[in-house]
Amino acid sequence: MNGRFDFLVLHLLCKENMYGFQIIKKLFDATDGEIEMKTGTLYPLLQSLENNGYIAANLVPINGRNRKVYHITENGRIFLSEQKERWVKYRTIANKILEL
Repeated sequence: MNGRFDFLVLHLLCKENMYGFQIIKKLFDATDGEIEMKTGTLYPLLQSLENNGYIAANLVPINGRNRKVYHITENGRIFLSEQKERWVKYRTIANKILEL
């Protein structure tokens, strides 16, 4: 399944700070396997979100390894809110067309 992964990742990070594999697993579990994001898709997306100032990361020791744990920034929250509004509007329009 393809789609707006930036929007989905930001939504997850709005709920809790996570490292890459946690994001992949959360998307997979929450969608009953419909979204099986690969690391080659996720990490460039995370880099882009970080470059745009929507997320930031800290190195955190987890199980003896330093992991890059991501969190949403205030700019990320604003962007996410705007994207949610656009998604609701798109969904409403699509439903009207599908009801024809």
